[in-house]
Amino acid sequence: MADMEPKKLSREKLEDGSVLLLLKERFQDDMTEDNLLELMQVLRDSVVILPMQVLMSAADAERMRLYEENMKFVAENEVQVVPAVSELEGEKYMFIFSQAEQIPVEYSESVTLMRAPYEKVYQYFMEDETLYGIVLDPFTENLELPAELIHAIARMESHLEDEA
Repeated sequence: MADMEPKKLSREKLEDGSVLLLLKERFQDDMTEDNLLELMQVLRDSVVILPMQVLMSAADAERMRLYEENMKFVAENEVQVVPAVSELEGEKYMFIFSQAEQIPVEYSESVTLMRAPYEKVYQYFMEDETLYGIVLDPFTENLELPAELIHAIARMESHLEDEA
């Protein structure tokens, strides 16, 4: 692939995350440069699932805890929704998922899931200088992507049919 023109991709083909999952698994089975480049290109053009967490004041969190189901809650202080960050071996990572099936139910209940294009994931990554990398599908056959690789993916050109 390094010497070939990359294939054009359609949003529809990438939509369910199965191509991304397949290429991640192929790279993990055969860690060649060609497989890595193909995985990076598809990730660059993919929409992934990004776990988010809600940040609010302790007072608002306590008030929300006391609200009963179906009651309307209005925060009195600033509320932020930011990517959920986890620590692995002393380093902070942002998690992303290729498909909903890759997310354990217990984890999905503790975060808010958002579909986001890689460009948005990269923007969030750049906003948090404490992050070491991104982990794709962290609860299954995970793939750690260090910062250098994340930046390289962001610099790649799109190969989507309607954008290339």
